[in-house]
Amino acid sequence: MSTFYKRFLARRSNKRTILCVGLDPDPSLLPSAYQGSTGILSFLDLIVRATADQACAYKPNVAFFEAMGEPGWGIFASLISTIRKVAPEALIVADAKRGDLGNTAKFYAQTFFDRYDCDGLTVNPYMGIESLQPYDTYPDRGVFALCLTSNPGAAEFQLRGTPPLYEAVAAAVEARHRLTGNYWMVAGATREAESFSRIKSLAPNVPLLIPGIGAQGGELGTVLRTCGKDVLINSSRGIMYAYKESGKDIAESAHNAAGKLNGEIQDLVGF
Repeated sequence: MSTFYKRFLARRSNKRTILCVGLDPDPSLLPSAYQGSTGILSFLDLIVRATADQACAYKPNVAFFEAMGEPGWGIFASLISTIRKVAPEALIVADAKRGDLGNTAKFYAQTFFDRYDCDGLTVNPYMGIESLQPYDTYPDRGVFALCLTSNPGAAEFQLRGTPPLYEAVAAAVEARHRLTGNYWMVAGATREAESFSRIKSLAPNVPLLIPGIGAQGGELGTVLRTCGKDVLINSSRGIMYAYKESGKDIAESAHNAAGKLNGEIQDLVGF
């Protein structure tokens, strides 16, 4: 059985990339020619094909698909099929941020791992470690626990206390990872280097998914100098909607934006 982490290592080595392309299809940002279910899927197809040689992983944000109702789930399923065909070794992480207990979590796992065959799933561990246990029955999949997020409001809860709450999460996920080997954590790139250093000291064996690069203003050098290359660096809007800045073809703009970011990553981590 090949674990998520082993597949990550293989893809990282083969393509010299740790880039994760976020897929957040917002109809208000799409050209008129790409509206409706067929148009949105065509747009996503363009993005996947344009970045297939650059992406280690893809991260479709489930909220954007759920908002479309039943057609959205059809688009989600078709998108996964497209990625499997165009970039078969790329990993697919469903960004759903699910968080619930026991039987409910079991059905979340079945939804994304069995029905949609995603390789990984983002989860919210703030109901306690017991909310993560149902995912452990899928040792070949990646479980991405929120640790310290990019948004300013994270300070209200995640940074509270001495030590702050996110440190307890990091330590607990590290302990869980030692038992199962299938955990990652999500840490936003907008955080300062000290936070990343603290997370890595508490959870040295847990790789990180790092959103917030690009449109959210995260500093790539700070992240990689602290965390190394055992990470996935996510960029969503900066790649999907690069054509708005470049004024060029959608696919060409996405390809160039992914290549530019991937080049910066390669320079920093020394592939």
